Amino acid sequence: MTRLPTDEEAYGLIELIVGTSANSEYRVYSYIGHFEQYTEYDPLLSAPDLPNPWISESPDYWDSEKNLKELSPKRVKRWAFSLAELLQDPAGREQFAKFLDKEFSGENLRFWEACHELKRVAKKDVKHHVFEIWEEFLAGNAHNPINIDSKAAMAVAKNMQNPDLYTFDEAAEHIYYLMKNDSYARYLRSEMYKELLCGAKKKTSVKGLRSVIAFTTSRREGNPA
Repeated sequence: MTRLPTDEEAYGLIELIVGTSANSEYRVYSYIGHFEQYTEYDPLLSAPDLPNPWISESPDYWDSEKNLKELSPKRVKRWAFSLAELLQDPAGREQFAKFLDKEFSGENLRFWEACHELKRVAKKDVKHHVFEIWEEFLAGNAHNPINIDSKAAMAVAKNMQNPDLYTFDEAAEHIYYLMKNDSYARYLRSEMYKELLCGAKKKTSVKGLRSVIAFTTSRREGNPA
């Protein structure tokens, strides 16, 4: 059986591969950091909280994804990896929306969501949806006005002359980075997130514990799940 290399051997191999290239070294160490961060989310490397739905008849995993109330510690912790991770989880997006509303900046997320939904609209309905977004967020008398820089505003004004799926792309990108560098960072420092994370840790489900025990037992018996 082939043994895994030790940390010292692995890092020695990395040095050999990257040589003196600073860019290559940065990419390798970035990959290592990414791997270490996501290790506990890889079912091949860590015991899953819930049974794998692809190899079992249990629907618990799918049910947990739909459940926006009872959140596991791993799920909440993952929101802190990046804004993208937070927004792709329905529960994370819901909690972030609540935080933004408290900060009176919920329109930023709603605008970003509207721009993403625009990409899924049928071609014949695109123009109608573009004007809906314009009226709600960017018009002079908009119901939920957003603040974008002059460059994004000029790009939108130009694109509105011939509306399409990409009319608001530059404005959406501006709002995304605004949320990423400002609101998201504050959310992770907020009591709202900390309380949710601590609460999730206290509510580790019995089903999750049972699946971990079952997984560990099967490994010891030489029958990996």
